[in-house]
Amino acid sequence: MYPTKDETKVWVALNLSQRGIYRGMDSALKAEGLPPLRWYDVLWELERAKEGELRPRELEKSLIFEQSNLSRLLRRMVGEGFVDEATFKEDRRGKVLRITEEGRQVRARMWKVYGPLIHRHISRITDGYDLKFTASALNSLIG
Repeated sequence: MYPTKDETKVWVALNLSQRGIYRGMDSALKAEGLPPLRWYDVLWELERAKEGELRPRELEKSLIFEQSNLSRLLRRMVGEGFVDEATFKEDRRGKVLRITEEGRQVRARMWKVYGPLIHRHISRITDGYDLKFTASALNSLIG
């Protein structure tokens, strides 16, 4: 079965709006001298993780953005001092990633820009709508 015209319009709108919003958020972060939005996602997942650390494959599963080039992104974040990379205790061949104190601080500064932008964008489309229902409907699309 193929999508209806209205389903196709919703699909296109979801994708175009997501790209446009991300570009705008990246620009706002850059204007404040902060790292790109993708960095926030990595830092947030590491900060939320048990003991503030994750193996790279665990991190990949929880990221909002596409994970292509994740290893290059992590090298840059390690180089900036936002993330530490250590040997995994249970398997010396593996790595574990930890957020640093500097990473926590930059993530908090990023949130001061990112958080209000989320509110601005989401409140435009959910005014009068049930946010739990909206989140549940969108989460049902996740495979």
